[in-house]
Amino acid sequence: MANQSFLLQKLSNNAPKFLYHYTNSKGLLGILDSGKIWTTKIQYLNDKSELNLALKYINEEIENQLRGDEKTRTDEDLTDMKGIIETLTNQNINVSVASFTGQGDQLSQWRGYCNIGTGYSLGFDSQRLLAKLIENRAYHLVECEYLEENHKRMVKELVDSTSVVSIRQNPNYGKPPFYDWNFAQSILFLAPIIKSEKFKEEQEWRLISSPLSLEYKDAEFRSGNYSLIPYWKCDIDIMSTLSSIIIGPTPEPELSKQALQGLLYQKGFNFVYKIENSKIPYGQI
Repeated sequence: MANQSFLLQKLSNNAPKFLYHYTNSKGLLGILDSGKIWTTKIQYLNDKSELNLALKYINEEIENQLRGDEKTRTDEDLTDMKGIIETLTNQNINVSVASFTGQGDQLSQWRGYCNIGTGYSLGFDSQRLLAKLIENRAYHLVECEYLEENHKRMVKELVDSTSVVSIRQNPNYGKPPFYDWNFAQSILFLAPIIKSEKFKEEQEWRLISSPLSLEYKDAEFRSGNYSLIPYWKCDIDIMSTLSSIIIGPTPEPELSKQALQGLLYQKGFNFVYKIENSKIPYGQI
């Protein structure tokens, strides 16, 4: 493996100037009322296979090493890692995420994340957003990775570098990104970054929580299509980070714009310097 950590490159946060969060009218009202972004338990996202994809690659790397292929860990460590993976069930994984993208007006995003005719793309100043998250160490903002070869590079780094149990005995303790986390914590950080190449056009960045209480402390619940959805609220200082809003395709663009301007003024968000309608025709949705 190359000397330079691939994960450190991902964590360098070379984000575009603006990052956009797509939501519907109900989500917009909730974000403005709370001043926070809503982060959803990862298993309740649209693509339920995401965690399984990461675990598949991790298991493959462990099995390769157990067979003696480029072994960097002892058989005892590798066996312990397999056991830890088996304990990571849907019930005991509480990690929440929120999605951002560098694309503020994209047809697939309107279709995938918003109710047709009631969608909004919230534009955030990425550097101010990152500065806020440095203060809020419970969350990380990371660009998703879509290439399989890079998935395997990240997984190998995780298996090579992560302490299984006794963290402080690891000579790399204190060096980012994995060296002061245990194996389970590292998996829960890495898994939301790994996405199938079929989603590459989304150019997604993810706000990822540290592992959350299994008792759902501080969680809230909203109605979903098939079940209640657990979510948490992350303080990203909306007043300083929100800079623009794009209104999604709608049959009433001017009325939608006037209503949004009135809402922002009423709630004290009149600092949002740019409000515009999507350039995608409503009939194309």
